[in-house]
Amino acid sequence: MITNRLSRWTPLFFLLALVNFVGAQALVLAGVTWPATSLGAAGTLIAIHLLVIGWLLLLVLGALFQFVPVITTLPLGSQAAALVCLVAVEGGLLGMLAGFLGVAGVAPRLAWLLPAGGGVVTTGISIAIWNLGVPLARARPRSLPGRMVTTGLAFLVATVTLGLLFGSVLAAPAAMPGLAPILGGVGEHALAGLGGWFTLTAMGVSYKLLPMFMLAPEDRGALGRWVHVVGATGFTLAVLAGLAAIWLPIAVIVDLRRAGDLAIGLAVALYLWDVRRIYRDRKRVSIELHNGVAIGAFAFLGVAVALAAIAAAVHRLDAVAPSLVFLIVFGWLGGLGIAQLYKIVPFLAWLVRYGGRLGRGPVPRVQDLVRDGAALPWFIAYQVGVSCAAIAAVMHRPVAFRIAMTPVAIATIGLAVEYWRAWHATYAGTAPNAPPAAAAGPVTKHPSLLINRGDRP
Repeated sequence: MITNRLSRWTPLFFLLALVNFVGAQALVLAGVTWPATSLGAAGTLIAIHLLVIGWLLLLVLGALFQFVPVITTLPLGSQAAALVCLVAVEGGLLGMLAGFLGVAGVAPRLAWLLPAGGGVVTTGISIAIWNLGVPLARARPRSLPGRMVTTGLAFLVATVTLGLLFGSVLAAPAAMPGLAPILGGVGEHALAGLGGWFTLTAMGVSYKLLPMFMLAPEDRGALGRWVHVVGATGFTLAVLAGLAAIWLPIAVIVDLRRAGDLAIGLAVALYLWDVRRIYRDRKRVSIELHNGVAIGAFAFLGVAVALAAIAAAVHRLDAVAPSLVFLIVFGWLGGLGIAQLYKIVPFLAWLVRYGGRLGRGPVPRVQDLVRDGAALPWFIAYQVGVSCAAIAAVMHRPVAFRIAMTPVAIATIGLAVEYWRAWHATYAGTAPNAPPAAAAGPVTKHPSLLINRGDRP
């Protein structure tokens, strides 16, 4: 049963991830990041790593600590290891942020914290990979979501390795002059992380969550397998060829990079077509809010790939690359993340509070722990804001970009409040036809931010 495999620390992962997400957006609104400043400015580097490590990494790891045991039907290597991972990643991230101030010359004495903090983050990630790798390695047969998550973790290793090299070269360039050209591989670093790690992992998890919550066929057949194989091959070719081209910019390597890019585009197209099949073949008649707004995230992914293809065709890919990263981080990954949190948080809260009383009396439904009418305006504001901000970024309008990001930040806070209310079961017993909260059993007045062993049904 799922209730026997609850991840104790997942709610805390989600809380810190949202705090980092809001912090990064505050920097954008303050005008200390791209596009108001350069990509190499300290504020931009801090915001990027708050988003990629503080928001997306903690969000995905928190979700994987819960769902890998569900995917594999096996427990994690250790519940305590998840907490150590969380402390190491968040603590190391704070060190990296201070280190960026040092590298930028704002506080030169702090420059050493960049590689040191990166090392601590790497330690936390290594613990996470081991913790998730235990059930993934033991699972037989390994499902498509499990294989895709395993591939994503391999790209996470590559991303972290490149990040450590960048940090070391930036902090002590004189100590390793031979590695200085590696700084030209920032694009490949981003591709390995946002593409190979986050995107393939998000695809794999969605192949479990979408069918599970929409009552659609989970076996994706040959199409799902092609998404995995073509996507993994494309990201591998693009990253390796891109790095090789730094030292050997010969025609064959450039052609391999292009082949990798084409494979990535094909994999995304196949995935979006397969997602369409999931929605079409669902047995649940009405689409729940979180899966409804997730359609916007899939649309952002398609737009990002189409924009990349057009930009490459007119030799403008480098110019629009920052806008593409924005679309991927806020539109695709961020949009999918906030949408699925709207289901995951109440689902976990329901399991903790009411799962053990199922069959012993009336209990509210998972849907009774949220109020769609309160959340829908926030989702609309988020997606409209991201759309307008992306247009402003492509048109190089920094002021318009910041204005468009204002509703995004407000919506993020509004949704965080809704997640908090779901975790506290604030709406329990208030929905039409829902059993009274008292009849469903007592609700903890001040519940913990983590799932205690005693909370398990």
